[in-house]
Amino acid sequence: MMRFRACSSKRVCTLLNSHRIDKRSSRNVHQVNLGNYQHDSQSQRSRVKWANLLAAGIIAASTSDTTLDTTSDDATKESPEETTPLPVDPAPPQRVLDYLDSLYDSQQFKELSYSLKRYEDLNNAELLWRRARAHWEILELEGKRGKTTELQTAVDLIDRAIDLDPSNSNAHRWKAILSNALTSTMGMRYQFQNLETMKYHLKQAVELNPKDGTALTLLGTWHVELLELSWYEKKFATTFLGELPGCSYEEALELFLRAEEVSPKGWNRNLFLIAKVYLSLGDRWKSKEYAELVLDQEVVTDDDKIVLEEAEKFYRKHFVLSL
Repeated sequence: MMRFRACSSKRVCTLLNSHRIDKRSSRNVHQVNLGNYQHDSQSQRSRVKWANLLAAGIIAASTSDTTLDTTSDDATKESPEETTPLPVDPAPPQRVLDYLDSLYDSQQFKELSYSLKRYEDLNNAELLWRRARAHWEILELEGKRGKTTELQTAVDLIDRAIDLDPSNSNAHRWKAILSNALTSTMGMRYQFQNLETMKYHLKQAVELNPKDGTALTLLGTWHVELLELSWYEKKFATTFLGELPGCSYEEALELFLRAEEVSPKGWNRNLFLIAKVYLSLGDRWKSKEYAELVLDQEVVTDDDKIVLEEAEKFYRKHFVLSL
């Protein structure tokens, strides 16, 4: 079974939760463009909802903060009969989004969830993907990440975010993470069938935001974990897929190196993955160089501790005992 996909593993849960543990900047927030408000019936209802939030003292915003563009040419949903634009509510002011992200970065997940409840009636991609992310963290706190119905709630939120704003890189990254988490509770067949979905949304995240180091690392990991499937797992996968998706160590290495270029030594796990891939490609000197870099890094997060233990075993096995 692919370690990248098995969310019952503490190590892999930490990897999939990398948007938080990554010491790189974890916001990657889309800026909200200012524009003219469209005066139709739906927009009027949205304005009323937003005015009610302001009147209730939930946020304090100037006039310039609230005159936000709520239209989206791309945010449409196909139906067999016609294409109907999805109603889009205005996003909160940027300082509110920054505050929500600061709660996430400081791991104040209960406060984050409470704060987001104030906006649960707003149909906006920036809020929806943050709600999905917060729901994922609350499930971890409550020990419910293995429950399919609970995870489906988070997936539904992220699907709505992508429907509203297909250009939102954060939503695509979290779609990959959450769809993986959901299918991990449903059995190997669903996990393998979700492989292309994961790859698609990670590629979308990288294309929309080439500086998203976390998405680059996760996409590289997708390649590595497929390559490291056992013979039995590969046989099982081809039963449902016909053939496995294309993957290679060369492409994985390119993605890991791009992530390192975006944020040098920003994530210990990415350094360790580079070391492992270089060894798989037969470059022992480069592998040893990056393994030693991992051993020299400061341990800050729980994932750093796990990576350090793995790196020490890796180094002893390949570069000490073999001397």
